[in-house]
Amino acid sequence: MEKMICRQGMADTSQAWIYYKESGRGTPILMLHGNAETHLIFDYYEKKLSMKYRVILMDSRAHGRSRIKPEYAESEFTTTDMARDAAALLDILHIRSCILFGFSDGANIALEFASLFPERTQAVIAISGNVSPDGLILPVRAFCVGKYFCLKAATSLFRGICEKNPAAAPILSCLFRHQQLASLLCNSPMMSREQLENVQAPVLLIAGTRDLVKVSHSRLMARLIPRAQLVLIKGATHTSMFGRKAFYLKIIHDFLDKSQA
Repeated sequence: MEKMICRQGMADTSQAWIYYKESGRGTPILMLHGNAETHLIFDYYEKKLSMKYRVILMDSRAHGRSRIKPEYAESEFTTTDMARDAAALLDILHIRSCILFGFSDGANIALEFASLFPERTQAVIAISGNVSPDGLILPVRAFCVGKYFCLKAATSLFRGICEKNPAAAPILSCLFRHQQLASLLCNSPMMSREQLENVQAPVLLIAGTRDLVKVSHSRLMARLIPRAQLVLIKGATHTSMFGRKAFYLKIIHDFLDKSQA
């Protein structure tokens, strides 16, 4: 068996330095992780898919090794911003179009990308994603909103403390980063019907009946996205793709074989 060749680097985009890693050859697949995660969650899927595809992993802005540039670091950001980061990375790698594979927030970024750049999207695999914050089940939505406003209040408090005691700056920086990530869960994505109808590529939606996303929301997504198909897995949770890897991989391979035929 040929040894897997990996390449990695830091892409200098307009708003962030984006860490990326590549392996394999063939049709490009860009893999997008979830909130407060890194590219490392895809280790199994990278190894399997890189046998047939050119797999690109990236750390989203403010995650892992990726860093937001100073002039943008003091603002919250959205999944739309992150989709544009992905497009900028592809530009740097001279990739005109690719398959998008996203989990959770990464699925949301993939769908945003497919709407913004339909001509660059060959197919989308969106696992446990949502297209609006109210797609989350109520206990999760309430927790996220509460966490966001607590972090926002703490950040405001520490801004005042830092004015008198600059030594508190690292705490402020940490709090604001967590506020940024919490804001994604509360305020992103906000995809309209028109934006969803602009997704032209075939889309595989995978969700579980015990997911953090409402089943009704997953079904709504399947109705509004023109070429979407929904695989609803009985008993599956938000993270089942990491516990039932071979099962999910088969679903993904079957979809890719059909969409690339």
